[in-house]
Amino acid sequence: MVNMHPPPSVVEFTKILGTIVKMKYYAIAIYLYTQMESKGIMPFTVVLNILMNCYCHVGHMGFAFSVMGKILKWGYKPNVVSLTTLMNGLCVNGKILDALYFHDEIVAKGFRVDEVMYGTLINGLCKTGETRLAIQMLQKMKGKLVKPNLVMYNIVIDGLCKDGRIDEAHDLFSEMIIQGIFPDVVTYSSLIYGFCLAGQWKEVRLLLNEIVAKEISLDASHDGQWKEKVRVLLNEIAAKDISLDVCTFNIIINALCKEGMLLQAHDIDVMIERGDQPDIITYTILMNGYCLNDKVDKARKLFDMMIERGLVPDVWSYNILIKGYSKIKRVDEAMNLLKDMFLKNLVPNIFTCNSLVDGLCKSGRISHAWELVNDMHSCGHPPPDVTTYNILLESLCKMQHLDKAIALFKHLIFERDFVPNVSSYNILINGYCKNKRVDEAMSLFEDMCFKNLVPNM
Repeated sequence: MVNMHPPPSVVEFTKILGTIVKMKYYAIAIYLYTQMESKGIMPFTVVLNILMNCYCHVGHMGFAFSVMGKILKWGYKPNVVSLTTLMNGLCVNGKILDALYFHDEIVAKGFRVDEVMYGTLINGLCKTGETRLAIQMLQKMKGKLVKPNLVMYNIVIDGLCKDGRIDEAHDLFSEMIIQGIFPDVVTYSSLIYGFCLAGQWKEVRLLLNEIVAKEISLDASHDGQWKEKVRVLLNEIAAKDISLDVCTFNIIINALCKEGMLLQAHDIDVMIERGDQPDIITYTILMNGYCLNDKVDKARKLFDMMIERGLVPDVWSYNILIKGYSKIKRVDEAMNLLKDMFLKNLVPNIFTCNSLVDGLCKSGRISHAWELVNDMHSCGHPPPDVTTYNILLESLCKMQHLDKAIALFKHLIFERDFVPNVSSYNILINGYCKNKRVDEAMSLFEDMCFKNLVPNM
């Protein structure tokens, strides 16, 4: 690409560099930049920021600062991204005192420091055990244009809890609320973990009640350490015989299941012995946890146990099992559940049908999948959606029926007003590439861009 005549524009190079960096191929990005510069292609600040970021990630802070020298030498003005990149590089590479000095230097020179840069520095301070300095930084910010935000408070509260300074963490929590900044799941999980370690179970219970009252979801994706925090919490709840209501229990086991920490069915018996009655949500959450880990037989036992105890399964209970059976190619059992739904006057939704179509295709029974899709146009089934057709397209491509997949794609667009999404195009472009039909893949890629669909990785 570098040797093309005329060479591509700096904008094209920037896009390529950005993509390479997203894939974490920092050394390749640095090499491409040197080739670009050797051909006389003049970079601008965005490219130099990318280069600086690469040097930071490979631990070459001297080279990163030399790029800042180039920015100044060529008459560009460093922007907040340039400064934050260097700040983050210093923190990531353990040069926290240098990061503090750099902060003071850029402030003295009149550069604007934004929330991201402050957050980066505070995070670096807490990760290196300098929590007191992080608190001082928060206090200094109060009189400035940039105010402390939720992310900054969460970082410091978590750092204090890990240091065993739970009272200071709770004071900061209270101060945050007074400042009009409201806690989220990350704040609560850090405090709960801290109070668990300190054995302050009254405070744990109060925080759990707050979470339920405020309907805050304990989604594990918000905090990678939630798994460990919940493990500590549940162990102590069992040891101290602390009673939880069903709503709080459901929130906790949902977080556990998302992290793959499955509770045994016996835990429901323990819950009943304590006088807490599990509801259909409890069973459904646990069933979903088992199915996500391909333990469908255990999920089925919970399903049957739920019925034995007088609870009536709903559409989502059936959907979880149907998807679980379909995923492991036990489609006949999934189809039997569909029949059972009709007997109980439960109406399947699109999720039900798509799970079955997917299971049939993965089991090599594509003709049966087509029958089900045709039935979806009648018989009380929901009509097929883009996910339904994407399942069929992918199945055809995997079976090396690429031309049939293309024919279906065109038929759906021109005769059924099908609106494809990025996944639809990805399936076919991937199929073309695997069959070395690159020109057709490029043509489809251009068609996707023309329809304002944003390509993904």
